[in-house]
Amino acid sequence: MKKVGSVVISIILCLGLLAACGSGNSGTSGGSGGASSDAAAGDSAYSTIKEGTLMVGIEIGYPPMEYFDEDGKTPIGFDVEMATALAEDMGLELELIDTAWDGIFAGVDTDKYDVVISSVSWTEDRNDKMLLSKTYIANAPVLVVPNDSEIADIQDLAGKSVAVQMETTADYLVQEYVTGGLDTEVKQFDKVINAFDELKAGRTDAVCTDSVVAAFYLGDDAANYKTVWEAEEKEPICMAFKKGNDGIKTAVEASLDNIKASGKLAEIANKYFGTDSVINVD
Repeated sequence: MKKVGSVVISIILCLGLLAACGSGNSGTSGGSGGASSDAAAGDSAYSTIKEGTLMVGIEIGYPPMEYFDEDGKTPIGFDVEMATALAEDMGLELELIDTAWDGIFAGVDTDKYDVVISSVSWTEDRNDKMLLSKTYIANAPVLVVPNDSEIADIQDLAGKSVAVQMETTADYLVQEYVTGGLDTEVKQFDKVINAFDELKAGRTDAVCTDSVVAAFYLGDDAANYKTVWEAEEKEPICMAFKKGNDGIKTAVEASLDNIKASGKLAEIANKYFGTDSVINVD
């Protein structure tokens, strides 16, 4: 385990249904019936699945929000450092459970972790199914193309191809346009980095993804690409809890307010985005 301040981060690489994630706990398993935690955040008591620990579901593969450092083992990124700061403010240890995106919400719903902190876009559909927090990052789907591309709008994808990470809001958005009559080939990938690899190799005409990750993925090749379109409907980023777990949500949001007021959140934003303007959302 790696010590970060007073917060211990352990990574569990989840290949099945995270069956081992709740083993050995001194508290009672279950998002609403776990061990009571008397943390500084929030005025009321709340429960965590594992006593003294904030268990966070995360898909580590979405720079600059959550990804592995050069050693391929150490998790870094905006969401990782924010989760660390939240747990520290709450007086809890932090356990990150790395899992595939297409099963991440089922994990929180079945008490594999207390919260999902992994670039979750706030949408009405997700809010109906889960308990979503206040938003903490401004965000919107964007379209990235090579500099010499004639694509200037999402409608210009007609007769062309676009790469997306499957089961993301960018994927859903493009699919809506296809349903509405847009004749474009949608290439779906498990990881967004694969979508950008496809773009860099010239095997797709565009990538649709979140604005907060678009520039980062281009890296040293950023000068060769441009963002040509941004969705009118914004999709700010939030955290996701199991329905009914209002106590832990209130506590985590209180800590979010604390790290924002202290300037810690701005410090993390500047580190990964070069600006703190992206966190100016309610």
